[in-house]
Amino acid sequence: MKTIRNPNEIVDDFVADFSRCFGENLISIAMYGSAVTHEYRPGLSDINMVIILKDDSISSIRNCILETEKWRKKRVSTPFFMTREFITSSLDSYPIEFLDIKSSYRILFGEDLFAHLDIKREHLRLQCERELRGISIHLRKAFVESGRSSAALSQLLSISLKKLLPVFKAMVLLNNKPVPKIRSDVIIAVEDMYNLGASALSDVLHPGKKIKSRDSCYELFGNYADTID
Repeated sequence: MKTIRNPNEIVDDFVADFSRCFGENLISIAMYGSAVTHEYRPGLSDINMVIILKDDSISSIRNCILETEKWRKKRVSTPFFMTREFITSSLDSYPIEFLDIKSSYRILFGEDLFAHLDIKREHLRLQCERELRGISIHLRKAFVESGRSSAALSQLLSISLKKLLPVFKAMVLLNNKPVPKIRSDVIIAVEDMYNLGASALSDVLHPGKKIKSRDSCYELFGNYADTID
């Protein structure tokens, strides 16, 4: 399988495939996440897409199953499918997810439905609290399940931080700061806002030699959990 060195190189073919699938039903295609920043790492980073349709029923999206399988083999994640109406009616339920898209995206085809999203601060605050508490609980459960393997602990920390980054973006916005596009800048912003210094968050993002042994993993994991709490 050929590694995608630059996400821009797939845009024309991706748009062509899904335009054929959906025809007049297609409103917009957007790429978001690390694929639209310089943090994209060929062969490691996923390429995330959102496809906006007039009709996102199962009978409609089943038309793209073969194309989705084809692109998934190239590390292009299965797109999120949604309608214009779903976006406008779900901003109170999924404000963090929509903020995450809005903070780093590129329109590949059609209308830009993300630029002017009205995401309410109160909805963000409530979801931030819910997400942080949920991640804290599940982190401890997963730690016990993975506790004898430093490799498993390292992977768990990486996955956990990836889930937290959209929450951190929301926290930055709630503190009336511009939301950075780069992961390391998001973490630095959170560390500065809450006087964390160079915290375990940065250590997890750039582990270096900190998780080479089980004991060092345990120490980093404890510091990380304390920081989230």
